Amino acid sequence: MMQQAIENHHPNKKDFPDLTVPITRKDHQKIHGTEPIRIPLADKIREYDKVVKLVRSLHNWTVSFEKDFGYKPNINLEQAIKLKNQLNRELEILIKNELPKVDHIQGFGVISLSGILAYAHPNRFFSLRKFLFYCGYKQSSRELKHYNHKIKPIMYNLVQSIIVWKDPKYYPLYLKMKEDTKIRHPEKCKCKIAIHRMAANRTATFLLKEVYQIWSVKG
Repeated sequence: MMQQAIENHHPNKKDFPDLTVPITRKDHQKIHGTEPIRIPLADKIREYDKVVKLVRSLHNWTVSFEKDFGYKPNINLEQAIKLKNQLNRELEILIKNELPKVDHIQGFGVISLSGILAYAHPNRFFSLRKFLFYCGYKQSSRELKHYNHKIKPIMYNLVQSIIVWKDPKYYPLYLKMKEDTKIRHPEKCKCKIAIHRMAANRTATFLLKEVYQIWSVKG
């Protein structure tokens, strides 16, 4: 019988940051709500995520190799890209009944919605506060670092997409958040990327609130 991996858990990280107890990885995941969800959509988006990492790694390695040696090596980057596109189509089929619910939000695509519903489906949470905490959009969850770290990059990419598509509701909100952030944090005005990230985070919070309203048990 395979021995389970042991990890250190912080029972009260806020008051006793150095106090840890050894527990199994599976129990640790249950406490923080990060245990893998075995449903077709969750399996498919995890498969997609793995392939995306492979595509990026192969692409970056190929570019670097070609710069150093003057020719492109014969690797299966094309096959990895084909697999990524195939998984994208499969995900679209899995959420075909859910996609119309966000048709009114320009830039809200298959991958963003698949990721949110697979990793943090709102119907798993009985309050908006718990949902935002789990997604990492409450100050307390950021301080404690008790949140699902897969949601942040999904939401960042979603906001980027909404900015590109200039969604009529959320793009003006993002611009307003930028101006508000400049007023609240004048010391960051010279750092455009910092202002952008803070405004994007606040916009993502409003997006998640709407997602919760659409898919929650109470919705």
